[in-house]
Amino acid sequence: METLSYQDYKSDEKKRIMIKKKIIALLLLITFNAFSQQEPATIKLNVEKLHSRVREWPYPINGITVPTNTPALLWPATNGKTMVKPMESGSAVPEDPNIGNVRYKVMLASDINFTKELLTSSEQRWAVYPLHQSLKPGKWYWKYAYALKGSNHWTWSTVYDFVIDAKYANEKVSPPITEVLKRNQGSHPLLWDMNRIGEDFYKNNLENPEAKTFIAFAEKLMLAPLPTEKPQRVIDTTGKNALEKKLIIERMYHGFGDAVGTPVRNLCIAYQLTKDKRFILDAKRRALNIANMNPDGLATGDDFTSGAVLEALGWFYDAGYDFLNPQEKELFKNIITLRAQRVYNHLPNRFELHVSDNHVWQITMRNLAIATVAVINDVPEAKEWLTYMYEVWSARFPVLGTTDGGWHEGNGYFRVNFKSIIYLSQMFGDFSGVDYFKLPWMQNLPYYMLYTHPNDGASTAIGDIWENIPYIVKGEAWFADALTYKIDNPYLNWYVDRIKKDHPDYFRGTDDYLLFRLLNFKPNRNLPVSSPTDLPKTRKFGDVGVIAMHEDLAKADKTLSSYLFSSPFGASGHGHASQNAFTVNFKGKVIFGGTGYYSNFSDKHNLLYYRTSKAYNTILVDSLSQKIGEEGYGWTPRAISGQHIQYALGDASNAYGEIKSEFWLNRFNQINVVPNKENGYGDPGVTLYRRHMLQLDGGYIVLYDELEAKKPVKWTTQFHCPYYTIEAQNTENTNQQNFTVKTDLGSVTASVFANSPLNMKVHNKFFEAAVNWNKVTNDTGEIKDFKDQWHAGITSESKPKFRYLTIIQVKDGKTEVIKTVSNIDGLYNLQVGDWEIQAQLNGEKPAALQVAGKAVKSLFNYGGISIKFQGKTYIPKVMGSSILLEMEGSKVNKQEVVDELPDVAKYDKN
Repeated sequence: METLSYQDYKSDEKKRIMIKKKIIALLLLITFNAFSQQEPATIKLNVEKLHSRVREWPYPINGITVPTNTPALLWPATNGKTMVKPMESGSAVPEDPNIGNVRYKVMLASDINFTKELLTSSEQRWAVYPLHQSLKPGKWYWKYAYALKGSNHWTWSTVYDFVIDAKYANEKVSPPITEVLKRNQGSHPLLWDMNRIGEDFYKNNLENPEAKTFIAFAEKLMLAPLPTEKPQRVIDTTGKNALEKKLIIERMYHGFGDAVGTPVRNLCIAYQLTKDKRFILDAKRRALNIANMNPDGLATGDDFTSGAVLEALGWFYDAGYDFLNPQEKELFKNIITLRAQRVYNHLPNRFELHVSDNHVWQITMRNLAIATVAVINDVPEAKEWLTYMYEVWSARFPVLGTTDGGWHEGNGYFRVNFKSIIYLSQMFGDFSGVDYFKLPWMQNLPYYMLYTHPNDGASTAIGDIWENIPYIVKGEAWFADALTYKIDNPYLNWYVDRIKKDHPDYFRGTDDYLLFRLLNFKPNRNLPVSSPTDLPKTRKFGDVGVIAMHEDLAKADKTLSSYLFSSPFGASGHGHASQNAFTVNFKGKVIFGGTGYYSNFSDKHNLLYYRTSKAYNTILVDSLSQKIGEEGYGWTPRAISGQHIQYALGDASNAYGEIKSEFWLNRFNQINVVPNKENGYGDPGVTLYRRHMLQLDGGYIVLYDELEAKKPVKWTTQFHCPYYTIEAQNTENTNQQNFTVKTDLGSVTASVFANSPLNMKVHNKFFEAAVNWNKVTNDTGEIKDFKDQWHAGITSESKPKFRYLTIIQVKDGKTEVIKTVSNIDGLYNLQVGDWEIQAQLNGEKPAALQVAGKAVKSLFNYGGISIKFQGKTYIPKVMGSSILLEMEGSKVNKQEVVDELPDVAKYDKN
């Protein structure tokens, strides 16, 4: 969307109309392909992106009905001239010094002239305004203005409008910042409401076995020597270029802040548990040591290490305030202010606008919040820091999800956010009285964890560092356990109970969630448990674009699971260009999944393979990957959960084209690589890519791909095995290609069908070699071995319209022979085991897929094939819908679904 200055916006009528039209199109988002006079089944998204890396349009506007009675007002920021540009995550200072010189204010009213029920904001430095009061049902109008620092000239935006639905009238309302600041008045210790609950905290945990174990641990902690500023590990930089050396040196000190800061926190907690001064005095000794460390040095100078030190200093200043003399108090206030101000300076008018500034949301916002509360009444600037964080939290959390409980970047990097999700929810809840664990996203979070990383089952195998957690690891176990203290969900309790039985070693000793458990400790907790056997086998997390299908969710370590991905967030942050990719897991191990290794956020292996579609079980077009960036998005229009047939539909029609994201183009430039066709990037002209995926009883996965482009292109469907070997199988029919996966789990075969000749290539090489130059480690601290992995690519002749049908068999015993019953002008009729599969593979004819199981009495249908089931003919209510028919006793259970938009397309929560 075109960037327009406020001056241009105000003076140029043509441009104003053009921008308004684009905004309307962006909010509406959809055009419908109507098949009949009925409500259409298929939605076509015709916008460049659903989430922008940095906010490009205001919200809410154009009369949209918002899903709350207290929406947050959001708008594109300005530096006084143009829209704020993206900057790199983790940067210490703003790229544009003018960003901090802008002030905003907001007006809101129930009439367009702003005379009725008028609300006006005070001046603020940031571009979000969460409403902390309930609005009456009906239409509301709002506008915002900006002024440069030192100026009283305010430039106003146009007037926007939205609607409040009466059904949200009784929603809980968060209090304004004035009340939050009042809650933080009083004497130390302020953190965790300890000046109010400290005595109860002490008494409640006197007989807590875990508290006693922790106190014994803290006794030993006091014996450890004081740390010095030195690397956590030594890595040879010989032969590395300047950028690699910089990154390696950062890695050498990675974790230093936690190593020196965590003991201070733990000793403060031990003091609050015991009132034993030995603990707080040793915490003081350690805090003074790190307070005197060089804030510009290698050890504590970057955002992660400095943030951890900042948090530790805040912990001691608050808990040990009475043990400091006036000079020491000044020392702590000064160093906390210095480190905190560095973090805060590059937040307002920038951080709140990003789809996700990962480092801040993951870690440094938590560090800053803890230090801020510690000095809130002693450092004047701290009130502004807390105001900003509370407003952004109220407006944006959960930043990489909406309501479905999912997290965009995959499970590998989701866990980096766990501590902040837990402790910031607790902290802001203490301030506001709002139980953030009751948010819809939080209430659905247990299902996301259960479906995407089941007990003793494999993970989804997608996103950065997924390969470090193919199975449940300690951090996930601790996080799930912490959630049971605030979320009343018997399936979550079952999940945690099973993890504790399967991995009792995970719960020995202390961990990062100890304080949270102590704060919420209740003796003799007897949590209700429900097995997920009565949950649907399939669940769609549409806001993040994941559909999970399970044969038996309670026994994922013994059965078949599969996933389809297509994310509205695109390939942003730690997410990958994996739209319409699938994963297949069996007996708790990954059969088909993402390949490659996380060596660095954007080295050559990462940008030319690991992060790209080349690494995933999706389609390449003329050997080109999908776009990296928010522009390369997909979505999941449909899903059905049946007894014997599970169904998912992904749409990656908007995922292909030239990379447009300035952020990612800059990353390519940093390593002197051009994202051109030779490196697997470009625009192949894709206009349609819809992938239907079914999981059938008996160990079958069926894929049906609808593919179209502006010109004839070669379509390559890919299959990757991160842990097993692929072997090609000979076939006389070139319209069919077969291969076998050699596993220790049973038999795995795949057959790919088309209506024209196919060519298959099987190999074990990456497009760009994987080299662990950065000496990255796995979860146990061992340097990762970047082994070769196996891949199969099956490529079509050049066609503008094409269809693939894939049948994967995953069985304990032998796989079945697939019989071709007929092929009438591209309409294939196949039989495998008890299943009959019909698929239209002629790309010039309307798409159609039907799968019928005689023994299980189930039928799935999409398209124009006649539907006959149990002696009766069925007509779709909506042409182009997906239908599942299954016998339940003597009755037919019919499910019919059409496309359903993700929340961002309905409400825009960017």
